[in-house]
Amino acid sequence: MMNNLQPLKWHEQEGWFSTKSPLTEYRITTSIDKYKVFYTKRADKFTREATGFATIDEAKAWAWKHYNEKMQPYVKPDSIADITNWFKAAKPEPTFNDYMTQLGCHFEEVCEMMAAIGGGNEDICIDLSEKADFIKGLTVPDEYVETQKTFIDNTELLDALCDQIVTATGVAYMMGFDIEGALKEVIRSNNSKMVKGKFEFDANGKIMKPDSYSEPDLTPFVKQGE
Repeated sequence: MMNNLQPLKWHEQEGWFSTKSPLTEYRITTSIDKYKVFYTKRADKFTREATGFATIDEAKAWAWKHYNEKMQPYVKPDSIADITNWFKAAKPEPTFNDYMTQLGCHFEEVCEMMAAIGGGNEDICIDLSEKADFIKGLTVPDEYVETQKTFIDNTELLDALCDQIVTATGVAYMMGFDIEGALKEVIRSNNSKMVKGKFEFDANGKIMKPDSYSEPDLTPFVKQGE
């Protein structure tokens, strides 16, 4: 989904919520401890609905996803914004331990890259893989979070992350890969992990893959034979 769009602004009115997008209006109501989303094109009656949401946040997440799908033809692709918004849906209020889990996942992907170029058995890759598993499984008690944060140089971390995005894009370019197309396919696959606007997480806080999940097919975005 290309969702470099402004967030939906919800308004509470006597027990129900409503919002208007350029194309669609949404209204959320409750019925026997469940939430319903009624939606329609602007200026029409509320004739369509999605039901069975356990929380108001699930209902709002479904409306956000539906809104993005309907706006696809009208928005400019922006992979960074799309990925960021996906994380916002998964972790609206990330904790320090969420950061640790994501850092471990990041290291894990570096190991996969090394394996892809034939260096998976090198000591540095094995050490990094073990480090990634350790970080993903680590839980920092609340009383030690602030102390742990003092070891992080935020400016240098952000600089390194930006450089990694640039250099990763450069590697893809040098190899003749369609990185934008590949990212869109990965985003599509990631969106399939969401069920009714809800994610499920494992013991380490990593998003699980439900039955709706489908692997990304990146074959079309790899440069074919010379």
